[in-house]
Amino acid sequence: MSNPTRRTFLQSAGAAAAFSVLARSLASRVHAAPAGSAGVAEPGFRLRYVLSTNQYGTLPIADIVPQVHAASCEGLDLWAGRWGNQREQVDALGHEAFAAMLEKNRARVSCYTCMDSGFLKSEPHMRAVKKFGGDMIVAGFGGGGKDAAKLRGADLRKVIRAQVQRLKPAFAKAGELGVKLAIENHLNGPLEPPESLEILMEEIPEQHVGVAFAPFHLPQDAQLLGKLVGDLGERLFYFYAWQYGDGSGNIPPVQQKKQLPGVGPLDFKPMLAALKRYRFDGWTSIFMHPTPRGSPLHPTVAAVTVELNRARAFLERELARA
Repeated sequence: MSNPTRRTFLQSAGAAAAFSVLARSLASRVHAAPAGSAGVAEPGFRLRYVLSTNQYGTLPIADIVPQVHAASCEGLDLWAGRWGNQREQVDALGHEAFAAMLEKNRARVSCYTCMDSGFLKSEPHMRAVKKFGGDMIVAGFGGGGKDAAKLRGADLRKVIRAQVQRLKPAFAKAGELGVKLAIENHLNGPLEPPESLEILMEEIPEQHVGVAFAPFHLPQDAQLLGKLVGDLGERLFYFYAWQYGDGSGNIPPVQQKKQLPGVGPLDFKPMLAALKRYRFDGWTSIFMHPTPRGSPLHPTVAAVTVELNRARAFLERELARA
């Protein structure tokens, strides 16, 4: 990432301020939707959607940015690496040019997902996301070795505590910069057991560190998932509207799409009821992993957005019933 000139910095800072004003305006319009309008669960509460760029594979960021409003989202979740290379595209384009693209489309970046770098190497991304109007980094947790997913009780807490201590420098830097960190629970690690999420939050006193909740990586028990969401409460920063379905492996696309809300069998109402109960104000991403990684959900950005909107309509109907 190149160092910005003073002029570039001032322009970017101005753009970030404009994005923040836009975001507040969008939020006020969304949350003030009139009672009885289509898909509204109750007056004053709606999910706040973010558009995960990896749903578009490696399609051009210039084509994805206009989809923010088409997908009824407030901003972008910028992915990188083998999942979707939009962060690399932005760096190649240049931050000043990307800021201009966002401003032209009245869009912003809400968060960066940094599965490639992890939290400990995310400081440049913390600074970039702030520049583009956002305030969150999402990444994995790690730690514990190959058998970490088998741990329970005191042994599980010991491993989680050790990894939390390892990540303290990232927690401190995020606090200094005014950035939230959202830790994704993931299979094949210490955050696979459902009990791990409560332990994790007990071990992290920093209130700017929370959870990116991924139902895909947990037992597909609707009541359990609803309880976990409710137990996290204000420490849930990011909600993946994502289920296991038939998985994300080397299977036909029609089966892969069962990860999406309304396509696979998972009942989302208990989770949505919990989100409604404590008036969740974090990000919701309609999400799946196309296979192979880096593939778009559909060949064109327009078709991807149609698919995401179909899933969003399902969520809104379920939210109204939750």
